[in-house]
Amino acid sequence: MTTFGTFIAPDASLQESADPAAQLGVPTLSGFQARSRYGEYFRQNKIFDAVAHKIMDTDLHYEDQCSAKYYFDLVNVLRDFNGQFDRLVEVGVFMGGSSSIFAGCIDKFDFDLDMVDIDPRYLRFAHERIRRTFPEAARRVRLFHGDVASYVRHVMLNTRNVRHIVHHDGAHNFNQVVKDMASLYYVRQSLFAIIAQDTHLRGTINHMNFVDLAMYAVFGTDLKFAPIGEAYVDGTEMTRPNAYQGNYFMAGAAEGFVLPMAANRFVYPHPSLRMDDFLPPAREEAALPALAD
Repeated sequence: MTTFGTFIAPDASLQESADPAAQLGVPTLSGFQARSRYGEYFRQNKIFDAVAHKIMDTDLHYEDQCSAKYYFDLVNVLRDFNGQFDRLVEVGVFMGGSSSIFAGCIDKFDFDLDMVDIDPRYLRFAHERIRRTFPEAARRVRLFHGDVASYVRHVMLNTRNVRHIVHHDGAHNFNQVVKDMASLYYVRQSLFAIIAQDTHLRGTINHMNFVDLAMYAVFGTDLKFAPIGEAYVDGTEMTRPNAYQGNYFMAGAAEGFVLPMAANRFVYPHPSLRMDDFLPPAREEAALPALAD
């Protein structure tokens, strides 16, 4: 029986594993770890310093796909939004880079964390990374196997009096990001802010990496956002196609957008479209029960 569209349990067997990534069959490509550059941001935010030191002290094989500055900025964003949200929904967890930053802030800012991904392996690896680094936060973390639309349909639509921040670092394909963002229209009243990562990403035409343009498609050309993360200088290695999928970053473009929803509006979808139109047809299961909070 498929678990897509439901919460799943962590894998307890990973707790004794010397290499959880290998046990789960999760590959690492570049091996980059942002903690190698955390020191550049020390003594600017005491909360970041405390979170970063715990991450640096955890011995685990993984890789990150965000910059150290992006993780530093995430802590600042949560600090600025402190007291204005109850739950952070992380869409696309990869190997737990942002997850660990969020987990380290849970007790500081008093919120719950739901991690959403279409691949259970990444959810379970990210959870194990959190458990080893911030064990006290693990009790406030849930794992949802699915995409944004299924999370909206089965969780958010059945949740009351919870203010959400959605952090999106899932699929970067233009069409999928439009679907993800548009599905949030149906829970817009409970949406405090959206954080989108890889808004500077480009690559081959096969991947259609246009996260920033998808945000404009859903929220209009008068999009109001604060830039976060790195903006790379033209001609550097980061602005040239890489050896893996031909991806690169646009020079001068922000790594992430922070959208306060009070300053933005949905221009898509049309109100006559149904929430279920955004569910993935291949995985939509008529008998799936709604999951109450």
